[in-house]
Amino acid sequence: MSVQISVPGVLQPPTSLRPTTTNVTDILSIASGGASRTVIGVIVANESGSARLSSVWWHDGTTDFLIFQRSVPANETVTEALALPIQLNAKAAAKKIKVQAAAADVVTFTLITTQLSQGS
Repeated sequence: MSVQISVPGVLQPPTSLRPTTTNVTDILSIASGGASRTVIGVIVANESGSARLSSVWWHDGTTDFLIFQRSVPANETVTEALALPIQLNAKAAAKKIKVQAAAADVVTFTLITTQLSQGS
């Protein structure tokens, strides 16, 4: 079985972050009332000589929810197309995507997103 979902909006330049700590860190934040963004893919590049656990979180305005977690092999890149894209619509409260790596300054996260019109 397969599912095909049309994702409206305009493809945006990639958003990348190489966390300098092992803490959960914001990579994409949509302010209240800001234009909606839809996350359609995640790329995780591990430049370390060891496998690293890498996590992506969705923040709904109050709580962080784990949406992707994987051990990325040493010196490898993992590309994950989201079967169910995540729309960040911040009409009432700010929404965020956050990332976390098991080691600082060796893993780069890149989000592929589309943007809807203001107020969508």
